[in-house]
Amino acid sequence: MVRSLFLAILLLVSVTTTAQTKKTKKMLESIEGEWSLDDSGNITYQRILELSHLSKDEIYHRALSYFLYGHEGEPLDITQDKELGRIVVKGIYEDVHIGSFFLNSTHIHCWHIVRIDVKEGRTRILLTLTAYDKEEIDIADGELPLVTSTKINREFPINPAGLNKTMMGKAFYKAHGRAMLTFDNLSRAIREGNTSPNLENNDW
Repeated sequence: MVRSLFLAILLLVSVTTTAQTKKTKKMLESIEGEWSLDDSGNITYQRILELSHLSKDEIYHRALSYFLYGHEGEPLDITQDKELGRIVVKGIYEDVHIGSFFLNSTHIHCWHIVRIDVKEGRTRILLTLTAYDKEEIDIADGELPLVTSTKINREFPINPAGLNKTMMGKAFYKAHGRAMLTFDNLSRAIREGNTSPNLENNDW
């Protein structure tokens, strides 16, 4: 009986680490073609905004203010060069996915870099997903979480041979969703400002 239970657990662990569920497969299929790899093997997205009604300075300050007002994805490391018209922000999407197995849980966080290039009446936004931090917690032993880092391109689905296909597939799908949300929120902030139109008015 004990031996049968042990074999069943081993089989369950094997399936969990090598297979992906039908639900995960459908999730990943729904975002096919929406992401691509850059030359460094990172996931990179690009969006160009045509803003003929805004000057370079206006675009620059609105983009910078978006992160200062509370970008979803702290902590933030901001590098800026106003003369060049470039802002680079490094942040982390906390808990893009939480996987659990018996008394263990894995919190997956996703590092990303946002680069904004500004010209008169135009801006380009590049968002790159670079790496995961995996925070493994064992409730039973009460020890501090074990944190490991890994490049996104080493994990499933970028690497088809990657382990934990269901967990990492869901993590990638959700990280993609967070990236799209950042794109939408940042684009809106640049187009419309970070506060209400009345507060954005320079005539005060």
